[in-house]
Amino acid sequence: MDWKLFVTTALAAGIGAAAGALALASAGGGGIEHQADAKMLEIGVAILREPARVDDDPMRSWAVRVVEKKSGVSFTDQQRAALLKRAAGAR
Repeated sequence: MDWKLFVTTALAAGIGAAAGALALASAGGGGIEHQADAKMLEIGVAILREPARVDDDPMRSWAVRVVEKKSGVSFTDQQRAALLKRAAGAR
């Protein structure tokens, strides 16, 4: 399988988890903690959605950990590597 497929799958899972977390937070009294978790998940997904650059390895690593922790879904080693991998010719 192509690494782009892994990235697409991982982002789809993360976006789905973020949407679910946001729905829970907004439905019936999702407290401040749930809203903060949903926002952190949203930030993590947004970071991973952007193409990787040479200087953003620490931020992407942080975003992967946040998405895994806040969504409760772990990436496989291949998915994690694809999310952290810099694209050829990246800035």
